[in-house]
Amino acid sequence: MSAFDDYLGQLRRLDEARRTADEHAARTATATESLGQRTRRLAEQAAAQRTAVDELARAARTAPPQRSPAPALLGDPAADLAAAEADLHAAGAALEEARFLAHRPPWLPRWRADERNGLVYGVFALACVVVQLIVLRVVRADDMTGAIVLGAILIATPLVAFCLGWLTIGVAARPKIGDEEKKLERNFRLGLVLCGSTLLVACLGFFS
Repeated sequence: MSAFDDYLGQLRRLDEARRTADEHAARTATATESLGQRTRRLAEQAAAQRTAVDELARAARTAPPQRSPAPALLGDPAADLAAAEADLHAAGAALEEARFLAHRPPWLPRWRADERNGLVYGVFALACVVVQLIVLRVVRADDMTGAIVLGAILIATPLVAFCLGWLTIGVAARPKIGDEEKKLERNFRLGLVLCGSTLLVACLGFFS
């Protein structure tokens, strides 16, 4: 092999090494640019979420949550960004859950209005039955006055139970965030049926 052929071989090897180095540098630059874009995107999303959380807390008239310290880095930029994306996704889901609960009543927020109101009226109706049974045991209708007093108490207790249930729903079923002009669902008929049914106990006890 002549010196010229050896020289050409050296040039080809040098050109291949330079081309390989350029390709590697291009791939590294593309990966770095991609990581940078992902980092900026995650930073913008995190800032938007912080603003949304603060606005939600202000609308709900409560203190914003404490900011937790950033977790320790894993050392691998791709792994760190993947962990940050997972945390950001979880934070977004928690924000949507908080928005849902903020527009729901603070007491039993996942229940429907008729279920929650039925429980409230039912509790007061049960208390009304207990009061009626106590009144029937204690108060004696030996004369007309006693019978009138006994009947008045037995009839008034369901009305009191209904009113207390109505007021309780107005307090317990009012969401943190909502239209103040929108009427609360109080299930008027359901309350009358549950509390008024205690009159059967009163009538049975009164005439027995």
